[in-house]
Amino acid sequence: MNGKTLARFTKYLLDFMFWSGLTLTASLPWLFRFAGRFYPNLANYYAFNVVLFMLSGAGAVLIIFELRRMFKTVLRDDCFVRENVLSLRRMGFCSLAVAAITAARTLIIFTPATLVIVLVFFIAALFSFVLAGVFDKAVSYKLENDLTI
Repeated sequence: MNGKTLARFTKYLLDFMFWSGLTLTASLPWLFRFAGRFYPNLANYYAFNVVLFMLSGAGAVLIIFELRRMFKTVLRDDCFVRENVLSLRRMGFCSLAVAAITAARTLIIFTPATLVIVLVFFIAALFSFVLAGVFDKAVSYKLENDLTI
């Protein structure tokens, strides 16, 4: 698979994930009402679960939105720009928010999988903040180099 094919595939995958995430997040009240018949914890804490999962879903969709925004600069072959630094920081804050919201869920319904999700989003936040710092330096070097030439 060459670079252009991989880039196109990734773009379509991000688009699919974004629109699917929006649809699923918006449909959570109905999905949880149905699933509550089979999973008592969803029915017993229906409102709590809907609110927390909708907030987490919104955070995840915002992360994908920022990835799509960054990917446009990759397709333009101009990825070291300030907008990407800001996108990475926003992704970091969204990841922290999802980790905190998911951690709050453990107060009512504890599962080991929930702890894994908290850890994954916390690590994603750390990576986003570190990458934002790296991109910030790269943008500074690029701008300095552009002025030199």
